[in-house]
Amino acid sequence: MSNDELIQVFMEESDEEIRDLEAGLISLEEDPDNVDTDNIGRIFRAAHTIKGSAGMVGLEDVADFTHNLENILDRVRNKELKITKNLITSLLEAVDFLKGLISASINNESVDKAKMLSITSRLKRFTYPGPGDKDLPSAGSGIIRGRSRENVYAISMKFRPDIFTTGQDPLMLIRELYSIGEIIETYPHTEGIPDFYNLDPTCCYVWWEIIIRTEQPLASLKNVFIFVEDDNDIHIDDVTGRYLDGGNLDLAEKPIGEILLEKGIIKEKDLVEALKEHKTTGQQLVEKGKAPKDIVENVAKIQTRSRKIAKSKTIRVDTEKLDKLVNLVGEMVISVARMVQFSTAIKDPLSSRAFETSSAALERVSRELQEQVMRVRMIPVEGTFNRFRRLVRDLAFEQGKNIDLKMSGTDTELDKNVVEQIGDPLKHMIRNSIDHGIETPEERKKKGKAEVGTIWLKAYQEEGSIFIEIADDGRGIDKERLLAKAVEKGLADPLHQYTEEEIFNFMFAPGLSTAEKVTEISGRGVGMDVVKKNIEELRGSIEVVSRKDVGTVFKIRFPLTLAIIDSMTVKVGSEVFTIPLSVIEKSLRPRREEIKTVEGKGELIDNRGEYIPLVRLYDLFNITPEKTDPADAFVVVLQGTANRFGVLVDDILGQSQAVIKSIDKNFRKIEGTSGATILGNGRVSLILDIHGMERLAFNDKRTIRISTNA
Repeated sequence: MSNDELIQVFMEESDEEIRDLEAGLISLEEDPDNVDTDNIGRIFRAAHTIKGSAGMVGLEDVADFTHNLENILDRVRNKELKITKNLITSLLEAVDFLKGLISASINNESVDKAKMLSITSRLKRFTYPGPGDKDLPSAGSGIIRGRSRENVYAISMKFRPDIFTTGQDPLMLIRELYSIGEIIETYPHTEGIPDFYNLDPTCCYVWWEIIIRTEQPLASLKNVFIFVEDDNDIHIDDVTGRYLDGGNLDLAEKPIGEILLEKGIIKEKDLVEALKEHKTTGQQLVEKGKAPKDIVENVAKIQTRSRKIAKSKTIRVDTEKLDKLVNLVGEMVISVARMVQFSTAIKDPLSSRAFETSSAALERVSRELQEQVMRVRMIPVEGTFNRFRRLVRDLAFEQGKNIDLKMSGTDTELDKNVVEQIGDPLKHMIRNSIDHGIETPEERKKKGKAEVGTIWLKAYQEEGSIFIEIADDGRGIDKERLLAKAVEKGLADPLHQYTEEEIFNFMFAPGLSTAEKVTEISGRGVGMDVVKKNIEELRGSIEVVSRKDVGTVFKIRFPLTLAIIDSMTVKVGSEVFTIPLSVIEKSLRPRREEIKTVEGKGELIDNRGEYIPLVRLYDLFNITPEKTDPADAFVVVLQGTANRFGVLVDDILGQSQAVIKSIDKNFRKIEGTSGATILGNGRVSLILDIHGMERLAFNDKRTIRISTNA
């Protein structure tokens, strides 16, 4: 793998590790008195991974800076450092700087050395106790002031033969040991190396015994082996008592031959020949491949300890390869549809039946393959949700508010394209909840509420869709003020009686804001219209529910997948349109007496006492229809964002799977459509966009000329 490829992998992994660092630190701050050891372990491993990976790709500044961060986390893990808001703030500031440092180091950009020095100095204040430090242990806590006591440790490192395939290198571990102490003795055991003809260059045949003198605690040594201890034979023993004044008491009574043998200076056969028939106390040491009982017992303790490093069973796949696979599956779905269409043209009954059986089996396999491929594209929303913990913390602190962010359904999975694009809309709505929704502690106290406000982030799957809710228990939306602003902007008729749902929809109008003053967070009337647009571009919808002084809920609905949809095809004139099944409520052929015309409202369909607005699709797209009388045609009832409405079509052709193709790049954006698909007969069919149609039918009143025959 080239260095550029290594750096690319490092960038991807460090981004994930930094997110884990942030989320873990926020969790520590939220409950400092009930410290989760597993959480601390995850935080420490994230920092340790960044440090080690940065060293491997030659980013020494990143490795050195992260080492300071790691030292503090080690003290937290060993319960030598109390978790305080000041500590977490300093660590989060360091993580922020680390993000920029990684980017600058990779892109060869300049780094603010003064800021790095300032943050490093602050970190070292937590690393080494100083007088008057409120965040550090007291003098009686067992921490030695001044120069730490030196200890000597014996380390035995026996690695699995295929360790190189796991991405680990024993020499990197030895180099790391050199950085934290003085290596007194090193014994590389090479007796396991086979002859040249049996040598496998991918295998590790050597194991090491190392004696190290260091001021660092035993935990620092164990940290070096944190990623290899479960699968390899690693043993660390404190032998300080045997190493006094530079000597080794173990060697005092040993014969010279045994010492030479242990150091690998002579071979066993040389010693045997020299000693002839004499047996020595070093005979046990020359029995290769057997570990002492205490080593085995210590390894077992390490393996059974409560914190285990989960072994990943996943592999990284380039998203471009995944997108190509999805496109290929889409093409296969189209080909299967064409085969099914072709089967209807076969006249011979026996051949037709055999072909139908084969095409049905192929259709079943293609659908299952499509579902599996789509499942690969699904990723949990947890990563996106966790980003907002830092946002809530910082904005709440800036505004002097106490806010608790609660999350549920973080394991709910969404199409990766949706997950990548919903971050900004969710971020804007959460900022609005903090700025407009949650009151100050004083306001909440006057209203009889708890001083700590709450924002909920929820994700769940229901009715073939994914729902994300952003809720708060704040002051709610002032409907009267919102309507007054809409009237002021010319968006609403002051004489019209609007429903609550219609009033809330005004907040998504461009340039409308009810904020009393403009802040860095909100108040400029820019944002909520973009939020709605971004959500609708993902074929999603958003609705609002709010009660004054109780709170507000934003409910966002997304389809399970974006590439292939279950759909219904309908005919209007010479054109065939595709409608997603997820928005279809029912289809009907109304009787003539059920068709009403209301002044100012247009046409309505009386469906068992419920009046449904009627939209003539041929008027909307300026097409010549075959049927204009609803009693002779069909009405497909759709569930829009603000309305249920019926769409008049000439005929309903049936259900099928539709592969969504973008037409923006090769043609132009057609309002009221979300793309196109290729039908079984090879024709192009436009896919109707329920939200765009709703805007055209009830707001813009415009017509669009289209032609898909060209």
